[in-house]
Amino acid sequence: MKTIRILPILVIALLLSACGGAAATSGNSTDSRLSSSAPAAEAPAPPNGAAAGGAALEPVPASGNAQATGGDAAASQQDVSRLVIKTAQLSLEVESVRDAEAAIRAQVARLGGYVVKVTTSGTDTSMTSEISFRVPAARFDDALTGVQGLAKKVLGRTISGDDVTEEFVDLDSRLRNLEATRDRLLTFLDKATKVEDALNINTSLSEVQGQIEQTRGRMQYLKQSAALSTVTVDLTPVPVTPIVEEGSWQPLTVARGALRSLIELGQGLVNVAIVVLVWTPVWLPLLLIGLWARRRLLRRPGKTGGPTTTEAA
Repeated sequence: MKTIRILPILVIALLLSACGGAAATSGNSTDSRLSSSAPAAEAPAPPNGAAAGGAALEPVPASGNAQATGGDAAASQQDVSRLVIKTAQLSLEVESVRDAEAAIRAQVARLGGYVVKVTTSGTDTSMTSEISFRVPAARFDDALTGVQGLAKKVLGRTISGDDVTEEFVDLDSRLRNLEATRDRLLTFLDKATKVEDALNINTSLSEVQGQIEQTRGRMQYLKQSAALSTVTVDLTPVPVTPIVEEGSWQPLTVARGALRSLIELGQGLVNVAIVVLVWTPVWLPLLLIGLWARRRLLRRPGKTGGPTTTEAA
């Protein structure tokens, strides 16, 4: 009887325990779903570049790098000052070439430049001069204005500029590479243990050092050429206007023409005399024979005429 009474109690206990376990299981699954869904709602969607194993790689914005690179390039170009070699060629007419040349010399000294070359020809009113000078690039326009102010007339003007910025930047990069190579060679030379290796390294080091000096010299030349502008000026005098206009009466020209005609006539007569003298062996015998024949004809009897008289019967 006791066994029969205990069985219902065990069944009820088992049912209660089963229901509790089911509730606990459902609660655990609900909590797990809530816990897993909450981070998913808060966290952003993983990028396309996520790894296969579930670890997402940090995305790198390509457009941002491109913009940064472009900005760096633009900044580097702005940092490098432009190197432009300016030159000018002027042709001027001036009242006095000598005075204009002296004025240009004084102006060049005032602007902080120097005269490179002066070529002068002729004298007085026919004097011409070519003067070449260099002035700081910042005073280039002032020099042109001052020189043109001396002219009575500007016959020609040529202004040009050669931008050597790109060449200078390339030389600067090449110089840095050569200096880095030199430093590595010096390190190798310090570590060399054989005489042959040291000699080979020293030879390469000399070649690199020569290229470094050549590159530095070219860079220095470009800097100096861009810092100083070259101006060349051709000076010619104003042509003198003749008193008598061309095409009007000019007695001097008439006299010169008459004298030239007289000289030509005299030359012609002298030429005839020379020809006659040269032909003397031909015409002189003929002339003598002609004169002798004429004289013989005149001396024949009956040929000489005289007055005739008739006697009266």
